[in-house]
Amino acid sequence: MRAIQSLIVAIVLRVVHAALVELMALDSRVAQEFARMPEGLSYSIRTGHGGPVLHVQWKDGKLHRLADLPLPTCALRIKSMPLSFRLFTGQMGLSQAYARQAFTMGGEVADVMRLARLVNLVESYLFPKVITRRIMTDVPETEVCFLRAYARIALGFLTCKYKLSR
Repeated sequence: MRAIQSLIVAIVLRVVHAALVELMALDSRVAQEFARMPEGLSYSIRTGHGGPVLHVQWKDGKLHRLADLPLPTCALRIKSMPLSFRLFTGQMGLSQAYARQAFTMGGEVADVMRLARLVNLVESYLFPKVITRRIMTDVPETEVCFLRAYARIALGFLTCKYKLSR
């Protein structure tokens, strides 16, 4: 069961990165968040002991996915794979996970809040309204059709747009 959960979480993390890259061009709020990001800002998301990770860094006007990130600006550590699975499959929202102390955060509050705003916007595109209404207190309206976002993400995967940066 843990292996299946880990695989699903790894896939969702890749999709979250792809969604952030694509929504930068599609959603003005995502674009604004990235426009205000300082050069070199980095996020690390770790999912339980030995689980999948996502390391990203804002550099040269792009969000790069990295293989490793020794000193991230902001680090999110989810305490276990079952909690990671619930969080990344829409069974639990970020605010619910915070209330249940399912993760720890390291970094400046402003950077943590930026990540939370970006995750909420991504969730509003990736999850159906039925799920977003259950896991978020305020569901942000989407600026473009979610199908357009999904199509761009799929095309990006087909063209290997989201490969690891060196």
